[in-house]
Amino acid sequence: MNILLIAPSIRNSLSGGLNDGMPRSISKNFGVYPHLGICYIAAVLRKNNFEVRIIDLNVEKFSNNELIDTIRKIRPGLIGISNMTFTFLQALDLAKQIKSSLSIPIVFGGNHVSIYPREVVSHDSVDIGVIGEGEVTFLEIANLLKDKRMEDSYLDLEKIKGVVFKIDGKIIVTEPREFISDLDELPPPAVDLLKFKKYYGCNLAVPYMTMVTARGCPYDCSFCSKYPWGRNVRYNSAKRVVGEIESLVKGMGIKAIDFFDDTFIFKKSRIEEMHDLIRERKIEFEFGITTRVNTVNKEILKELKSMGCKTIAYGVESGDPGVLERLDKKITIEQIKAAFKWAEEEGINTVGFFMVGNPMETEKEIENTIRLIKDTNVDYFIANVLVPYPGSRLYDDMLKSGEMKEDYWRKLTIEGKAKPTPLANTKVSQGRLIGMRNCINRMPYMRLKSNILKFKKIRSLSDIKRSLNTFRASCFDKSL
Repeated sequence: MNILLIAPSIRNSLSGGLNDGMPRSISKNFGVYPHLGICYIAAVLRKNNFEVRIIDLNVEKFSNNELIDTIRKIRPGLIGISNMTFTFLQALDLAKQIKSSLSIPIVFGGNHVSIYPREVVSHDSVDIGVIGEGEVTFLEIANLLKDKRMEDSYLDLEKIKGVVFKIDGKIIVTEPREFISDLDELPPPAVDLLKFKKYYGCNLAVPYMTMVTARGCPYDCSFCSKYPWGRNVRYNSAKRVVGEIESLVKGMGIKAIDFFDDTFIFKKSRIEEMHDLIRERKIEFEFGITTRVNTVNKEILKELKSMGCKTIAYGVESGDPGVLERLDKKITIEQIKAAFKWAEEEGINTVGFFMVGNPMETEKEIENTIRLIKDTNVDYFIANVLVPYPGSRLYDDMLKSGEMKEDYWRKLTIEGKAKPTPLANTKVSQGRLIGMRNCINRMPYMRLKSNILKFKKIRSLSDIKRSLNTFRASCFDKSL
């Protein structure tokens, strides 16, 4: 059986009043990233003798008719569509388009299904939803539907853990699927099925790819959703990680990798083993990581640099101690300054992620963030207006307190229509929050070092256009 997996376009999903607090041109300048989730599912399916095709609408452009024609040519027996919370509406629209022309079972997966399973499958165009980690669950669905029609499969679907589906209008949610305890049991993600030369990251070479080498995060930041991986951290072994790196670099010609783990450097012994294996196998590449400022020290940054680390991104969020405490970040201003200073001393480029419009945040507290940026030698930084997402403690608290009158994301999921996105802050007007966000996003263009790095990164006319579009957006874009 042929199986088609589709990743909706993140940027095209943000329309009709639905926003993530960041203008499209600015976030696009920082990178266009492959959807590893469906690549893991594709790898598991392919290992089990299914023919798999991936369409990533972040880099592939289709009109409605072209997409339907392409699906007809592929002739899939099953279609999977991924959706995060802010891509749900586009995923739903894709499902409706497909169902209007073709009779093919459609499975939805992603964190939004895990949060609102019943609401997602209430739509006629969605046959099955996958709750939690999807690799094993999707494989079991595929094995069932390769031999049976959808309408003959309901009794067997009830035996599959981690699914939601409909029988004659009644919604059935099966028992939860256990987490995959040994991540090394999963085959490497099937990134060879992607048009991988179309992806790029911040200040990293191309061809470019991303990796995830652990799942889960033990921290409890109030704005962050833990779906579907939870708080317990599960790691790929160092040998598995380096094997995947070697395959990407030597097998596909990848020059740079972004590690998107929440916890890449938490396990110092794993980093040391990876360091030795990379040197032993003579793998030459550059990479970036994202981490917390309270997890680094001079020694680990020195080791990362010797492994090829070129860029490190820190989730700072705010330069005000009171805001950091309300966000439950468990970091200090001193740790923030030290982390950037140590990275600079090792010659690693730094990226700072900031937010404005945090709960109860005042203009003075946002000005403290701007002051911190000025006092810290950050190479790149990007700010967005905080949007409360379902599954986060912040969102739950806003509902419980009555600050949010209704479950916005649940209603959006049921109605399938976008409305203006709610914000977490009521102290500062939306217009002022956007203005202060734009002020932060203009600041890299006022720094000589940041401009030198941008100049060195230029490899094509497209790079110049992206940089100019970012500057223009930070000056004139008033959208949320």
